[in-house]
Amino acid sequence: MTSSFAPSKRRFGLWRRAVPICAAAALFGIGVAAADNSTSFPDRVGDAGSAPDITRLDVSDYDGYLNERYVTFRVTFAGSYDWDTGQAGVIVALDLDQNPDTGSAFYGTEVEFVFQSSLFGSEATLYRSNGWDFRRVDPPAGWSWGWSDHFLEFGARLSDLGLAPNSGFNVVAAVPSPQTDTAPDLGTFNYQLVPGATPPAIGPDTRPPHVASYPARAAHGKVAVLRYWVLDGRGRTAQTVRIYRGTRLLKTIRVPLSDSNPFVTSRVSWRVPRKLSGLLRYSVRSVDAAGNRSKPSWARLVIR
Repeated sequence: MTSSFAPSKRRFGLWRRAVPICAAAALFGIGVAAADNSTSFPDRVGDAGSAPDITRLDVSDYDGYLNERYVTFRVTFAGSYDWDTGQAGVIVALDLDQNPDTGSAFYGTEVEFVFQSSLFGSEATLYRSNGWDFRRVDPPAGWSWGWSDHFLEFGARLSDLGLAPNSGFNVVAAVPSPQTDTAPDLGTFNYQLVPGATPPAIGPDTRPPHVASYPARAAHGKVAVLRYWVLDGRGRTAQTVRIYRGTRLLKTIRVPLSDSNPFVTSRVSWRVPRKLSGLLRYSVRSVDAAGNRSKPSWARLVIR
């Protein structure tokens, strides 16, 4: 089973106070020039519960200020939101080399545009991959962002992203929440700056998944829920969960090979024996479709 999860390691920071999109367009050039190239990627509606529901991701590139080439990302939602009052956060992540086996473990993305609203205002910033995760960086001068009731939008110069005018990238949008919605639901969309071009072929998968497991508590005779987070660039993994008391193996749970989403956590359930109590531990190990194995991740399991 899977459950939505906003990873605790996601960091948000203030760079520039956003303004409504009509003003943002005037200040930063969002939507000022007619797009030379654009693609609309639809997303399934009704899969976000009470959280903001992504309906579409629009990507456009065009000649902007001083003939610089720009790209924008507009995330559209089913409902109307006041983004300045803490209703939601949004991530748009880019795989710049179109290779899921490099960059972060979030489908191989190397750049994240991140927006978070709070009771104290709105914040947006930029992250670049650092190992399997991300680190915050100072946004370049060509960066921009803004919103309207039904969408959020980010923009940047191709040169600041390290993209050539004839290249492409993979992109995914996510709304971290108790019922995380991503567009697409699994994997990434591909966007080509030259219409009709095809992405480059990728080689064999040689990078193992990354796994984090989380401490758990349960009562004897009841069901223990063990949560873990698995990240794999190509998003297809199988897991083995082992539960121990000391060095004694109590239970092995196997999760078959299936699609995995790095923006959500997964979980398995185990009914604790009635007479068992005290401090246990469990490990989670993941293997991807190519046979690459993660290191085991350990966590405590307290039975009362």
